[in-house]
Amino acid sequence: MIMLIPYRTISVKVRTNRMNNLSRRGFLKSSAIVAGGSAVGFSSLFGASNVFGQSAGDDPQLMLNLACTAETFASTHYYNAINSAEALGLSAEEVSELKAFLDSELKHKQFLEANGAVTLATEFYVPENLFTDRALFISTSNTAETWFIAAYLAATRRFAELGEPLLAATVAQVLGVEAEHQALIRKMGGLQPSFQTLKRALFYNTSEVGAFFQPFLEGAEGFVGPAPFPGVAEILALVGDEGVINETPFIALTNGMGVNAMSMMTAEATPDMSSGECMVSSQNTNIRSEPNTTSEVVGSLTGNTETAVIGQTQDASGVTWYQIQSGWVRSDVVSATGNCAAVAMVSF
Repeated sequence: MIMLIPYRTISVKVRTNRMNNLSRRGFLKSSAIVAGGSAVGFSSLFGASNVFGQSAGDDPQLMLNLACTAETFASTHYYNAINSAEALGLSAEEVSELKAFLDSELKHKQFLEANGAVTLATEFYVPENLFTDRALFISTSNTAETWFIAAYLAATRRFAELGEPLLAATVAQVLGVEAEHQALIRKMGGLQPSFQTLKRALFYNTSEVGAFFQPFLEGAEGFVGPAPFPGVAEILALVGDEGVINETPFIALTNGMGVNAMSMMTAEATPDMSSGECMVSSQNTNIRSEPNTTSEVVGSLTGNTETAVIGQTQDASGVTWYQIQSGWVRSDVVSATGNCAAVAMVSF
């Protein structure tokens, strides 16, 4: 799965003078799909055909806010699913996949918030029995991912129209991750993962997703809640070392170069100046018997106590693992000091 680089290092600049500051109800009112003078009902929307509201285009702030709200919902949704694993009949492999989903949704949310997005809701209603009925969980997750992919697709179109190609490409990166989530959700339900030649263009503008999502924001017959966003610390604790790999967003690319060219230039221009023994520490990170997240947990790094690294390797996903005396830890969930580049590679 692809992901964004640490969000604190990124700054988004957009060319617009019109920014929307929408409340939850304002979002619903402004984005309602109207049929015969009234908003289309939730039951019909689940089977809705393509919708193209040829209205004035969304502004960048609105699109960021909507995306942040969707990511907040997704984080809440997958957090509760993982905590309901037994009731949903989820296998260990499926729980691990959902932890990766959760980690990426949270990082999307943090990235958006760091760049000015404001979530329009922090608690959500859900269909009754969503986290005890596996078939309902699969169908609802599949439908929600369909909406979010279509909304990101519409945002890609709009950012390109506004003359913001790097933002358009960054949105497409996020869309790609959501499509992977949908494929795995469909697989969990025994459905064909890839079932379209192209992702369906449900919306022309991102804001059109609002009417579809209304019951999750305000409740409806057959819905229960609301369930609050669990919190960053709670999500990180649940994900542990089963998160996703950070990747560079398009908006961070410079001089028309991809990350391969950037990495080579950086290596040539800034040699490694770190020195001393490579040490790692963490407040609470799993120590594994082997360098992968499916191996046995044999201990944990706690209390931010520094531990010497005696080897390193990369797993099949390209993640670097550090070997310490008692086992292996993922490099991206620990703090490292010293010249870790000089640590010997270990074949595994």
